Amino acid sequence: MEHLQKTILVAWDFTNVAEYAMQHAIRFAETIGSTTVTLLHIVDDEKEIDNAMSQLKIVADDAQKKYNFKLEYLAVKGDIFTTITEYANKLSCPFVFMGTHGIKGLQKITGSWALKVIEGSNCPFIVVQRPPRDEHFEDIVCTVEYKKEDKQKVGWAVYLNKFFKSKIYLYIQKSTDSNLKRQIYSNLVHVKSILDQNKIEYTEVEGAGKDDFAEEVIEYANSINANAILVSTYKELDWADYMFGANEQKIIGNKYGISAITVLPNAGKLKGFN
Repeated sequence: MEHLQKTILVAWDFTNVAEYAMQHAIRFAETIGSTTVTLLHIVDDEKEIDNAMSQLKIVADDAQKKYNFKLEYLAVKGDIFTTITEYANKLSCPFVFMGTHGIKGLQKITGSWALKVIEGSNCPFIVVQRPPRDEHFEDIVCTVEYKKEDKQKVGWAVYLNKFFKSKIYLYIQKSTDSNLKRQIYSNLVHVKSILDQNKIEYTEVEGAGKDDFAEEVIEYANSINANAILVSTYKELDWADYMFGANEQKIIGNKYGISAITVLPNAGKLKGFN
C-alpha cells in the first residue's frame, strides 16, 4: 500500500508531550510496517536551524538506543500554525502525531492551539496527552453526527482496523430536529454499510441528547476505556467556536487524556479513505 512508504510526521518542540507523540508514532510505524518517522521542529529564525538540528540528532540517537528505532528529523523556519500542515501535505504523510497539554487557562477562551494547527491538513492528526500504554487502538469511539462530510472518517476507521483489529464504537448524536435526525440517520446507515462490507466489529450507542455532545462522547469513551476518539474537524470554525468551545476542541483536549484522531473531510466527497 502506498501509504506505507510515506513518513509519519511528529510535531516536535522538545517537551514531554512531544516525547509522548514520538513514542506513539514509533509504535504506530512498527505496527503498520515500513513507514518512517520524521521529527519536525519549527524555529523562528534560520540562524537557529543548525543548533536545532544538533539537538534533534541527540534526540534521534537517544531514541535509537531506547526504542531501537531510527528517526529522521528536520528543523525549518516557520510557525506552528501553518508550517506543520504545509510539510504534512507536501510529504503526503499518512498521519501526523502531536502532543498537547489539553485546553487550559486562556486556551479555553482563545481556542486550543492543537485545533488551530490541525486546520488545513489533508491527513489525520493523532493528538496525544500521555505516553502509549499497552493498547494499540483496539477500541475506537467514532462519532456519528449530522454533517454530510462526517461520513468520510469511517474510511480511516477501516484503515486502522487493518492493523489494529480495532472495534469501533459508534456514538450517535441525538437530536429532536427532524432534518438533523434524517441526516444523522443517513450518516449512520453509510457508516454501518462500510463497516459491514469490511467485516469490522462495531457497537451502536445513542447519545443522551444533552446540550454538550462533546462531553457525552468523552465520558462514554472514558467509561469503556477507549484508546482513541475519531472525530471530524472543519475549516469553517468561527469566533463562537473558539469562545464557547467547538466539539473538536473539547475532544482534543479532553480531561482524561484519551488520544484524538482528527480527520478534515474533503468538501463534496463522501467515500472517505481510498
